[in-house]
Amino acid sequence: MITREEYNKALDIVEAYQKQLFIGGVTNSLRDEKTTIANWEGLKDCNKRLRNNIGNITEYKDGKLQEIKYVEDISRFNFNKTEGLGKKSWREFVYLRGY
Repeated sequence: MITREEYNKALDIVEAYQKQLFIGGVTNSLRDEKTTIANWEGLKDCNKRLRNNIGNITEYKDGKLQEIKYVEDISRFNFNKTEGLGKKSWREFVYLRGY
């Protein structure tokens, strides 16, 4: 027979394990470094149109038009503003990026 004390100890272990999983999942999903467009793994697998135009994606920052340097910073809005990139290229980009 399991005592109340044994049950509580087991419950503490399960709760600690769940916290460990949650914290590990969060820290592993948040990247400390961003991937530059030039170093992006998907660049070699994408079609020529996407490869040629992905470096031309721009955004307004501090009132100035600037090129986006990191893959993680590319939004659908900025992507679709770029000449030569449309819905088909966006789908390919999202597939290769993974989200």
